[in-house]
Amino acid sequence: MQSTPDPDQEKRVLTAVALSVLVLWLFQSFVFEPPPQRAVVEQPVAESATEQSHHAAPVVAEGDGDDDDSARGIEPKRSERVVEAPVEPIQLARSWGGLERGVSTSWSNFGGSPTAIEIAAYQEAYELDWLPTWLLAGFTDGFSWGEFNIGWPEPPKSGPVDIVQGTEGDVLFPVGVDADGIAADIGYYRVEERDDSLTFRSSRGHVAVTKRFTLPTEGYLLGYTVTFENTSTQSIELLPQVGVADHMDPPADRFGSQSEVWGQVGGEVENILPEKLEKGAKRFDGPVEWLGVGDRYFLVGIEASEPLVGQLVMEKAPGDERYAAVFVGQQRSLAPGEVVSLSFRLYSGPKELDVLEADALQMASSVNFGMFGVVALPILAFLKFIFSMVGNWGISIILLTVCIKAALFPLSQKSYRSMKGMQKLQPEIEKLKEKLGDDKEALNREMMALWKEHGVNPLGGCLPMFLQMPIWFALYRVL
Repeated sequence: MQSTPDPDQEKRVLTAVALSVLVLWLFQSFVFEPPPQRAVVEQPVAESATEQSHHAAPVVAEGDGDDDDSARGIEPKRSERVVEAPVEPIQLARSWGGLERGVSTSWSNFGGSPTAIEIAAYQEAYELDWLPTWLLAGFTDGFSWGEFNIGWPEPPKSGPVDIVQGTEGDVLFPVGVDADGIAADIGYYRVEERDDSLTFRSSRGHVAVTKRFTLPTEGYLLGYTVTFENTSTQSIELLPQVGVADHMDPPADRFGSQSEVWGQVGGEVENILPEKLEKGAKRFDGPVEWLGVGDRYFLVGIEASEPLVGQLVMEKAPGDERYAAVFVGQQRSLAPGEVVSLSFRLYSGPKELDVLEADALQMASSVNFGMFGVVALPILAFLKFIFSMVGNWGISIILLTVCIKAALFPLSQKSYRSMKGMQKLQPEIEKLKEKLGDDKEALNREMMALWKEHGVNPLGGCLPMFLQMPIWFALYRVL
């Protein structure tokens, strides 16, 4: 007897077959590795983002047997960028230069930037217990003076100067690719470490961004190259932006050294105080020679080998009390696979004129002597000459002051004699005022005759003092 087919059993079989097909499709799509790709062809571009990197997506050619396609002018197809797992936080440390003028750096792959740049040859400021500071401290403590000691102070215990003042999560060298600007540079980068370089790679949309830092064996000058690559199969719009952003103490918390945002556009040096940037960004059009942030004594800046066509923007940066100088290039269309590279020399160190000029850096213009720079430079050179002989800055400054005072002694003496002559004639002038009363014209005529008779120049006291003022202002800027 033939059994009757069970409709429910047939439904279960069909469901099982459908589920099996679905599982096989999902397994093939998401579990099995894709078939091996064909040979990688590197394009001959400077500082390519795909150079020697197993992280970046390769440019794929059509293999050895595609000569016919090449002859027909067919462009090779480009593979899609492989999505990799999230990057874990990485901290790196690099040092160079030894004990004399050594530099110690710490790096993070968050934003691909240094988190610390410590200069060993420069100590943090410390207070000297001299008489003025001792008296001032007593008054501010409510007429309570501590022990006064004029002896040599102990060396500072705070260690080297760290010219990177940001906190964790701040990016010292941010990069922008579109209208979002440098504020979008907040992700983790993949890292490639070598003995002489650190390379950070990331993607922002269809733009692969590479930051490559070439490390020196000594000194404060690094190489810095930023590369933008179009990883899509279509043209995209690129707005390249490269900046320097650092923390700056508000003016109320700092005495003597005011932090500023710096740059040079078309030969004109621009430096803006941070409180002015709170009101809005400052923009300067023209060829950008260099840009950076710093204070009177230290600078972190980047300088292109040739002036960059675009705009210098000084603005408030993301983070607490952070400000940035940013080069904004001209917007351009980037073809599939096209690479744009911007190369800089990166300086992070003291504003030593000799050091900056020895490296042929235009950033030497950041050593600002003001309007009396023509007078200040010879004074600075003479001060360094004295220091090379005595080896003590305090004694060098005293000797410099004595030398300047001696050089200006003839002018001071002439001014003093003129004032003494005017003082002797003062009784005669008072008699003329009583005699002539309100007749100003006659009074002036008689006074001129009196001065001429006694050989006294009324400007002889003020003019020598006026001539000395630029020298003393320049000396102040030098110190």
